[in-house]
Amino acid sequence: MRKLRLKRLLVVGVLVVSAAVAIYSWTHAEETELIEYHKTIEQGDTLWGVVGKVATDKEDMAKLVWQVTKDNHIEDPRNLQPGTELVIRVKKAREL
Repeated sequence: MRKLRLKRLLVVGVLVVSAAVAIYSWTHAEETELIEYHKTIEQGDTLWGVVGKVATDKEDMAKLVWQVTKDNHIEDPRNLQPGTELVIRVKKAREL
């Protein structure tokens, strides 16, 4: 009976700590300002290359390329058509 009570106490403690961390993260999350770039695809361009030209060194390139693919409704990133305009949103690097 005592072991069961300790297990319940441990579970409740973990849940309380998890909830506290989640609430803190949610209330202290910074609003990230995004800058929007418009890039026109040229013959021979790759999605990775075009996105890499505007990404900062703090960007997760794989995640950013995925987001650009999703935002621009690209079904096959290996088959970009010249003349297609991409919208690329990246985090603002610094205040000017």
